[in-house]
Amino acid sequence: MKKVLISLICLAIAATAFWGIKKYRDNQFNISITLLQNEFPVGKSVEIQVKALATGVYKEEAVELAPEIGGNVNWNKVGEYTLIVTARYGKKSKTENFQVKVTDTEAPVITLLTKEGYFTLPGGTYEEEGYTAIDNYDGDITDRVELKREGDVIHYSVTDANGNSTSVERTIVYSDPVPPVVTLIGEAEQTIMRRKPYREEGATAEDNFDGDVTDKIVLSGEVDTAVVGDQKITYSVKDSYGNIGTAERIIHVIERDRPIADEVEATSKVIYLTFDDGPSPYTRQLLDILDKYDVKVTFFVVYNGTEAIRDLIGEEFRRGHSVGVHCYNHDYNVVYKSEAAYWEDFEKMQAVIEEQTGQRTNLLRFPGGSSNTVSRKHEKGLMTKLAKQMGEKGYYYFDWNVLSGDAEAKPISTDEVYKNVTNGIAGLKGRPAVVLQHDIKKFSLDAVERIIKWGLENGYTFLPLDETSFGAHHGINN
Repeated sequence: MKKVLISLICLAIAATAFWGIKKYRDNQFNISITLLQNEFPVGKSVEIQVKALATGVYKEEAVELAPEIGGNVNWNKVGEYTLIVTARYGKKSKTENFQVKVTDTEAPVITLLTKEGYFTLPGGTYEEEGYTAIDNYDGDITDRVELKREGDVIHYSVTDANGNSTSVERTIVYSDPVPPVVTLIGEAEQTIMRRKPYREEGATAEDNFDGDVTDKIVLSGEVDTAVVGDQKITYSVKDSYGNIGTAERIIHVIERDRPIADEVEATSKVIYLTFDDGPSPYTRQLLDILDKYDVKVTFFVVYNGTEAIRDLIGEEFRRGHSVGVHCYNHDYNVVYKSEAAYWEDFEKMQAVIEEQTGQRTNLLRFPGGSSNTVSRKHEKGLMTKLAKQMGEKGYYYFDWNVLSGDAEAKPISTDEVYKNVTNGIAGLKGRPAVVLQHDIKKFSLDAVERIIKWGLENGYTFLPLDETSFGAHHGINN
């Protein structure tokens, strides 16, 4: 019994000593708090890294604690704040205050804008397409962007309120994606009768960079007026950047509303009344007579001084008659002085006709006819050259095979004009008659109505000359 009592006493003493030692040891530890980061990005979700440990004399390993974090930090505003961290272990606790900074270190973002289809012509001035600058803290700071150009490069730079800077570059690209504009001279759709020659009016072309590129126009397609139907001519032009502009002209070739010369010859008799050297004060009277019988003729006109007389050229055209060039200056020594002199005179008269009718003519009669010999004293072979050039240039010249005699030096009467014309026509025995009269001679014009009546009574058809008509060409003497 005594031994048991002694054992119990020993156990009590040991227990008391154990808990005493334990209490002593538990009160002999330290709590440490360490803030691993003291700067934080503004406006971001942050994880505050704090290391809190409890360490003591009798502990071989530190105990990692879960700290409590508090304070007045505004994570969305740049500034300095106090962060309060408390760590507890057992009944012991420790609180530390840490100074932290919420900072903005993120640079703004510049975005360069582009406009669809925008380009800068070579040598042209670049027009700014636009840009934006957005900062994570300051917001829209586009108005702070500074531009600096060096050659073909534009530098854009901006700095936010916290000193963060950024820059971008734009390289100007010079280009010309716009094709030239082709503009047709004359109508885009034209109608001409079968077998009537087509006269190309041409086109112009303008490019936004190259300027006038008319001389680079290439035509494709041909017009065959022997074939009835729609035919197309394409006008194409390429600029220095390879852009191609095009335009099209449609030619409607239709059946003629009257027989052509060859067909007339085979089926009936035809008279081509032609009048040189007008218009004159007598021309309007002649036009009224022609209207009365619905007869169309051909006028080979000259330049006559008064505007009222010249206006009759347009009247002839509007009444459905053919108008051709005779000459501007009816002085043979001027007209036939040289090849160049002839063409100068020709073009001056063409200009008058175009002014009066709105178009050029491709019909003409040489002063004195193609057989004249006046040209010999100025230039050998002149008429041979001119006749050849007419064909090359698309012109048609006409002589005559019935002479009225109204231009003879010795005056003749109206009756003689009538007899000369009707006898001359009859002598051709049904072949086409190209009659030469002058509408500056009243006595000659007074015979016209009788000539028309005679022709109609004898089965003749009266027609104006055109490109397909019988030319009644003389033998060329120079």
